[in-house]
Amino acid sequence: MGKKSTEPLQITIKLADGRINSVDGMVMFDSIIYHAWFCKYAPQILQNGGEDDYAGGYMGLPFYQLPGSRYAASRGIYTEVSTSIEYTNKRPNFFSADKMQYLADIKGIISDASGLYRAYRIPFVIRTLKDKEITFYAMGNAEKINDLLSYIPAVGKKPAAGYGIIESWEIKACDADYSLWHPDFGLMRPVPIDSDEVNVYPEIAKKYPVMRYAVRPPYWKGKNMQTCYVPIEVRNDN
Repeated sequence: MGKKSTEPLQITIKLADGRINSVDGMVMFDSIIYHAWFCKYAPQILQNGGEDDYAGGYMGLPFYQLPGSRYAASRGIYTEVSTSIEYTNKRPNFFSADKMQYLADIKGIISDASGLYRAYRIPFVIRTLKDKEITFYAMGNAEKINDLLSYIPAVGKKPAAGYGIIESWEIKACDADYSLWHPDFGLMRPVPIDSDEVNVYPEIAKKYPVMRYAVRPPYWKGKNMQTCYVPIEVRNDN
């Protein structure tokens, strides 16, 4: 945490074409700012493909910090106007300059149907958002958040394919801290089932599914996952 105090904030991000790539629809604001922090202060971690743990010393995000090294920052709120499945094909280019010499030493049949050089057809869930907007809430430092957002070109997965490109953003003070619970949108971030937040808002236990989910960034890391109430829609096709 920085020395400057935090305040309730609403952050609205405007996307270039309104599309994000997200399987479960959860876009966490602390995850975005976490990535931005590394872009600014430790870019070598990202350039080297990341490390299991950052050992470079102090790291602080501009949010009010909660017990368990969690942050007072919400999921993204948006209205979804359509959902589609798009695919990307991943197939080795056996004729590229960097493979010709290597493959000359390989004996036998090289298959793109199985094994090391198999091809993939990977599905992505693409969500198109109303007004091209996604809104977050946080207890944070507006000046520092604004600075870190300048390092982020996109939100969601596969920005190189054009998804989630950020056009602009707006940060403004709001009347209350909605980083945990909003009167209209309900639960705003994953909450451990044994946390005090569940006692403050008992509606959480009645409305939301229980599953393993990360409670802080990075959200892909297994050690950050706990048994939580999670504000996602669970679909049962049976």
